[in-house]
Amino acid sequence: MKDAKPVLISLAVKYSLSISQFLSSKTEQNKYSSFSEGIHYLFLVGSLLYATQTYLDIQFSVNLIAQFSRNPSIFYLEVTKCILYYLKGTQDFSLVLEHHGRGAIDIVG
Repeated sequence: MKDAKPVLISLAVKYSLSISQFLSSKTEQNKYSSFSEGIHYLFLVGSLLYATQTYLDIQFSVNLIAQFSRNPSIFYLEVTKCILYYLKGTQDFSLVLEHHGRGAIDIVG
């Protein structure tokens, strides 16, 4: 993940998640095990759920992937990694509120 390329959106429109993408055979489960390299999907989703407390912009994406955590496939793991790439790309973003004493607040980003 250290060398991963950051992305600008947390969940691309091209991803359409459904139950039909669950692992259905032993061969697919073996492929998933070798692809995941020991990453536990539920641990990853749980960490992202915790991150939604401070990164409000990923709440929808994380909620969506959490709904499919019963039987994750390579596709779900790739989608989850995209959210991590998004967080990497936005780690230097901040929201600064400036108050000028006139009742107006400027947002500086």
